[in-house]
Amino acid sequence: MKKTIDINIAGQLFRIDEEAWEILKHYLNHVSARFNSEPGGEETMADIEARIAEIFGGGNEPPTLVSKDMVNSMINIMGAPEDYYDDKTPAGTGTTYIRKSMYDPNSFSARVGRALSDFFRAFGKVISAILRVIAVIIGSVFTIFGFIMLFTFVLVIFFNNAPFFASAMEPGLTNTHTLLSIVLNSNMVWLILILAALVTLIPMAALIWLGIKMIFRIRERFRIAGIVLFVVWIASLCALGVLLGLQLSIYANNETIAKKVNLDPAPETLWIATGAKLSEEAYDESSTVDHFRFYRNSETDRLFASAELSIYGSDNGTGWISVERRACSNSDREAWTNAQAIEYNWRLSGDTLYLDEFFSLPSGRKWNGSLVDINISLPEGTEVKCVPGTSLSTWLFRTHEPEADDWYIRDGHLRIRKE
Repeated sequence: MKKTIDINIAGQLFRIDEEAWEILKHYLNHVSARFNSEPGGEETMADIEARIAEIFGGGNEPPTLVSKDMVNSMINIMGAPEDYYDDKTPAGTGTTYIRKSMYDPNSFSARVGRALSDFFRAFGKVISAILRVIAVIIGSVFTIFGFIMLFTFVLVIFFNNAPFFASAMEPGLTNTHTLLSIVLNSNMVWLILILAALVTLIPMAALIWLGIKMIFRIRERFRIAGIVLFVVWIASLCALGVLLGLQLSIYANNETIAKKVNLDPAPETLWIATGAKLSEEAYDESSTVDHFRFYRNSETDRLFASAELSIYGSDNGTGWISVERRACSNSDREAWTNAQAIEYNWRLSGDTLYLDEFFSLPSGRKWNGSLVDINISLPEGTEVKCVPGTSLSTWLFRTHEPEADDWYIRDGHLRIRKE
């Protein structure tokens, strides 16, 4: 009874008897000793083992049983270790050997291997080209988006007061610096703008750089600069969050003071006329957000702002006029005090309603979210007309045609009377 051994040749499992294993081991040791000292010796041994596995018919299940005769037959095919170099050419004082091929280049397996190699090489090039195109597209999107966001930020902060840019933005903003100083009740606007610029521009710059790297396949890495910028961005974000949190805390509570006048009976025609005019006041700074307008006198630190006007139909056949003054603060008591400080005058004389063009705050008092809302409710069929020289666009009047001067109530809504 012969003893068998399980061996692995070129990743394939074989079962070989002990006598055949001694011959094969002796053969492989001699071949290995011949090629170990040469460049690429490991690759050569891998080729030899692959050829041996092919001769033994590997890959079968259960494993192929290799006999002594099969090993001797393999040696006859492969040749003895000293036969692996069959040509020699003089080269100076030494001898250059030409290594024999381990495979028959015209065999079926060799041709199939070459065909598969060519196919996968071409397939790899196609996939590489597709991935390259995708990388260029994504990089271009990142770069363009980053530049657009960068341009938008610079536009909003520094150039929004230009008429062309102001008309292109939605919502419309003008004089952002003045607007922020009023809304945030703070003189640290430039500090807030710098922090906002760092928080916004650093990610945009990183996005642009990433896009450029993907387009041009740039390999350089600036890890230290990236870490420093990331730390600066985190610090700026935290500082900006703390500052905005402190400044915006004044809007935590709000109070409203309302004065209401019933129209019983309501006039058939309600005329609206201008009371105090903004042109009669002195101011040197202005800013807008959407249609809401701020005006400020920097010398007296007195603030003026638009009042909002709403006119709609009544559902009980009578009418009323309500003027609400609203303001905010950290507490209800302070919010009530701020609402009382709002200065706005209006009066109803017969069928004519006189409204100031603006509301104002005393010198030195902050905005604190102060607003004035004028609400007019009228019965069905009531006409609303503007006194010559008056336009509803003077107030924050939300309609598509605020310049119209002849209106009427129909189906509960204010509509323009057309000739």
